[in-house]
Amino acid sequence: MKTRPAPRAAARVAALALAAALLPGCMQKYSPWDPIGGRYDSGEWFGARFALDLPRDWMMLNQVENGLVATRDGFNLQTVRVRKMKFGADLPHTKKKVSKGMDPQALAEVLLDDLRTDPSANAIKVLETRPETIAGKRGFRTTVGFRDGHGLRFKAVLCGVIAEGRAWQITYVAPARYYFDRDLPTFDSALGSLRIW
Repeated sequence: MKTRPAPRAAARVAALALAAALLPGCMQKYSPWDPIGGRYDSGEWFGARFALDLPRDWMMLNQVENGLVATRDGFNLQTVRVRKMKFGADLPHTKKKVSKGMDPQALAEVLLDDLRTDPSANAIKVLETRPETIAGKRGFRTTVGFRDGHGLRFKAVLCGVIAEGRAWQITYVAPARYYFDRDLPTFDSALGSLRIW
């Protein structure tokens, strides 16, 4: 039985070692997450722009189109999302659409229908709906409870507003036990700091 020459094997081992040494740097350079650093600014050059404050230890998902996805401990534990929607554009789960002249209640109905038809949210129960001033405009705030595909109970705050020629959805989701109440003040503070221009 022949064995490979030692220099060739040594070269392969050296190449693997080099790749392993470089991999953490590459992973860090192209990480899907970045620290928010306290203030997130969408930085759009064209169209509506938004900014809000989140704690320095929160991370944001990179390359999110038309919005923001942020968490501190991971998607399954708490998520704050901002979604910017064009009037008449398709939504992920409902056939209903948002339109320019909608009042906050009509916007709430469309966005709640989008949530109700989301297959990852089961047994949705609306716990509270009320008017909410968002970025200086009349909007809505709805709190819901639901279960995921594994039966784990979650709570979510779904907010919406029409501003600067777009519809906006601002959502906070966390497990109902412990995390929702713990991070709700952080979401409330972020929502209060939201600016749209």
